[in-house]
Amino acid sequence: MGTSGKIPKIQEKRVHSVPCRAEIGWMFNQWDGDMDGKLSKTELRPLERGGNEPCVEEFIDMCDDMDVDGSISIDEWCDCFSFSDDLRHEPPCHKAKHGVDPHNVGVFLPRCDLEGFYKPEQCHDGHCWCVDRYGREFDQSRIQNTLPDCGQYASDLTEEDVAYLKARI
Repeated sequence: MGTSGKIPKIQEKRVHSVPCRAEIGWMFNQWDGDMDGKLSKTELRPLERGGNEPCVEEFIDMCDDMDVDGSISIDEWCDCFSFSDDLRHEPPCHKAKHGVDPHNVGVFLPRCDLEGFYKPEQCHDGHCWCVDRYGREFDQSRIQNTLPDCGQYASDLTEEDVAYLKARI
């Protein structure tokens, strides 16, 4: 007991109605410093200090959808993280890539960015073409035995991307 004479609150197992993976629930409990069953901007602020998550307010706004009180309950937290586990919400390039067996000879495996959308330059069987982030091919962008100039579609190819694509031509 501290000098205030109060007994510290013991963290009870929280009951929630939204399905939640154990590690997601555990993380909620780690961030819930005052153990009130809600995550506030203050409790999530350390995420921003690491430089890895510069958008805590946007995250709370996106996930705070059940009672819209400026904080995230355990149900809102679990619901927000289950969204990414739901294959119906899988980004288009990842969905296409995971929908084929990479061991099949001649199968096209699209190039995806880190968010699961299509990279602008795609190549297969000696042909290359430009696509938008949803994989829709730009008219008259398909060429043979060389890399397309997708710069007109705001492409930023790294040297690694160029080497990867040249190996596919």
